[in-house]
Amino acid sequence: MISPRTVLLAATALLSIAISARVHAQPAASQANTFTNPIATGADPWIVRHGGAYYWCQTQNDLGVAICKSGTPASLGARHVVWRAPATGPHSKQVWAPELHFLDGRWYVYAASSDGNNASHRMIVLESATADPLSEYTFKAELYTGDRIATKKRNRWAIDGTVLTHRGKRYFIWSGWKDSRDEQWLYIAPMSNPWTVSGNRVRLCNNDDYLWERVNENTKGRGLNEGPQILRHGDRTFLIYSASGSWQASYKMGLLELIGGDPLAPGAWRKHPKPIFAPTQKTWGVGHASFTKSPDGAEDWIVYHAKLKRANGWQRGIFVQPFTWTADGLPNFGTPVPPGMPVPMPSNNPAPTATRTAPTQTTN
Repeated sequence: MISPRTVLLAATALLSIAISARVHAQPAASQANTFTNPIATGADPWIVRHGGAYYWCQTQNDLGVAICKSGTPASLGARHVVWRAPATGPHSKQVWAPELHFLDGRWYVYAASSDGNNASHRMIVLESATADPLSEYTFKAELYTGDRIATKKRNRWAIDGTVLTHRGKRYFIWSGWKDSRDEQWLYIAPMSNPWTVSGNRVRLCNNDDYLWERVNENTKGRGLNEGPQILRHGDRTFLIYSASGSWQASYKMGLLELIGGDPLAPGAWRKHPKPIFAPTQKTWGVGHASFTKSPDGAEDWIVYHAKLKRANGWQRGIFVQPFTWTADGLPNFGTPVPPGMPVPMPSNNPAPTATRTAPTQTTN
């Protein structure tokens, strides 16, 4: 028997829905046990499950960090501002793509920040006051993401940082510039603790092996890799990344798999030749994913952002949907679900009892 979720994913290519109208006037789900995408406006969604709850980490108007707590990956829940950037200085503006990680008994937020000039973007670490994800956070350190770890000179542009723990060792992975030019590559470096990079960076792969990784998807466009995220399945470790221009409808996701014992070794990562998750005629510019489980642990879910308009730009919404695994052990994300289409709620989870939380709602 074909499962309802399989039918759901197969049917997406047959639907025609006007996305812009749906974003501003979301219809009620057709059944009590469904929801519709996008669940909120925003970009670079990060979700982590802890203690039976889901915590979303988001930028607060590019000037701070907010964490939302919810009982389901189908809605964000109440919003709490946990850190505000200083009024001036190197980390005062453009706070992008924060992630929340529980490491060594404490919560840490990794985010990119700048002084207002994109070229000055660096990765910073915030540390929680307690073991409560919603406690206050303080600035801990700026991470070194360059090539001279001995002197820590010439720190380089970096965004979209995440953490990999592999065989008892910890690594930092991010999207960075090789030098002062706006060319984005994926890098990895060892960590000695949650706020310290302890070695020079290593490039994970080329950023233009395939046309679909290039801006404009042609040979004249530069390669662009960003938004790295770790996804594990059994004893296999995957890195899902975003490729092409984030402002374009063609934005999509690729996959690297760790095939070597040392994540820092040349050739340790193998790139999948085709996109692992691509836009459609109904859902555009899909990228910057994170992953979680349903409340009962039976289902895998992908959380990502998609463009709200086909034209170039960065107006985006947050989408969530279930995914499965292929017979050979690769993630099968299927097709991006069109906005407004009913999606079954995560298993063992009741329907939401309130309307979607507005992005500007805050509680302190």
